Amino acid sequence: MKTFQTSVGAAIGTYKRVAIFGAGVSGQAARRLVLSLGLELCLFDEAGRGDTADFSAASLSRFDAFVFSPGFSIAHPWRVLVQRSGRPCYSELGFAAIHWRGRLLGVTGTNGKTTITSLLCNAFNSAGQPAVAAGNIGTPLSDYVLGDANHADATAVCEISSFQAELPEGLQLDGLIWSNFAEDHLDRYESMAEYFASKAQLLSCLRPGAPSVLGVDVLAFDPEVSGISASVVVDKDSGLIDQLAPDSPFRISPQRTNFSLAVALWRALDRPIESLLDSANAFQLAAHRLSPVDSWGGVTFWNDSKATNFHAAEAAIDGLDGLVYWIGGGCGKGGDIDAFARSIAPKVEAVFLYGEVAESLAASLRSVHSWVEIHADLVEAVAAATRAALANSPSVVLLSPGFASFDQFSGYAARGKTFISTVFSLKDAHRLS
Repeated sequence: MKTFQTSVGAAIGTYKRVAIFGAGVSGQAARRLVLSLGLELCLFDEAGRGDTADFSAASLSRFDAFVFSPGFSIAHPWRVLVQRSGRPCYSELGFAAIHWRGRLLGVTGTNGKTTITSLLCNAFNSAGQPAVAAGNIGTPLSDYVLGDANHADATAVCEISSFQAELPEGLQLDGLIWSNFAEDHLDRYESMAEYFASKAQLLSCLRPGAPSVLGVDVLAFDPEVSGISASVVVDKDSGLIDQLAPDSPFRISPQRTNFSLAVALWRALDRPIESLLDSANAFQLAAHRLSPVDSWGGVTFWNDSKATNFHAAEAAIDGLDGLVYWIGGGCGKGGDIDAFARSIAPKVEAVFLYGEVAESLAASLRSVHSWVEIHADLVEAVAAATRAALANSPSVVLLSPGFASFDQFSGYAARGKTFISTVFSLKDAHRLS
């Protein structure tokens, strides 16, 4: 059995049998960690991918601790049973954090989490201080706990979703960035206040004296939140933007704000600013974040398929100059569609919609905008937007959907790839015409 030095004084040594809920990426990572600790476990999964799909009140006494995957909501019957019992209840991230030996930083927010997490991780490594990016970014912290990265000099920069923040047990953070707050996940939460409260729990996970950095709209939603910890509220550029290379992605919105948030935490941790600047200059945005695809016929095409909520789509629209021919749609996650329509209508030249929400979004937009089209799928919407933009160039065609992708695609990456391939097909046809 592998021996771990824990980062907090949890009574983990008293656990003998652990229940894990969910057999996806998080659940399987938690399973590997629990097995490495020499503990007994049972993996519960409703789809039949685990040891059993049967959990009831009679099951509670069989276990000393419970670990939930992010997909189990606050109202899920299994989670309700466990949390009402008062027994130790963890997310995969929280359970793993107990066994992480190094520094633990958190990054949360409605948008920008992945970019900030990657930037900070790169900056630590650039400064010669080993770091890993973990959590919602893709690799569970449990897997890093089990590897060579787990040592006292290492830093884990954890992207933390609201789903993971709902169960903060075990998390002790050495610093936190809460980038922004806007409507999202209202198919899971009953209100914005409940969504906010899930993230706000992370402020209570800060070690004494650990810095926290808040985006200005976090404070705008709840002015009292900064009183939970000693927080820096970032509402303007860091003052280092001009020191970035001309082609750094952090020179344009919304990445300018993400960079300023990272600078504030970096300074609070007393790290060499040169390492952060070097990392920002060398940074490559992950696929399907706001980035140019191609330019032809006087039209520039931008792919922002990762924009799965209103706030992200608005930020993309605000960040582009010129006439914007906007492509939006997908499947909804709740939220005020009318308010979203009113916000973007004055900023776009024309609107091209597809997907599950197209009819309802079109109804909201047509009361405030004169050019709104509905198309059967994304390919048709891209073709229509391109024809319109070519007739009025110079202009921009922007895919920044504002909604989830699962009505027509397996995920935002598949949606983005379809956009890119369609743009290049249209380019070939344009050359031959």
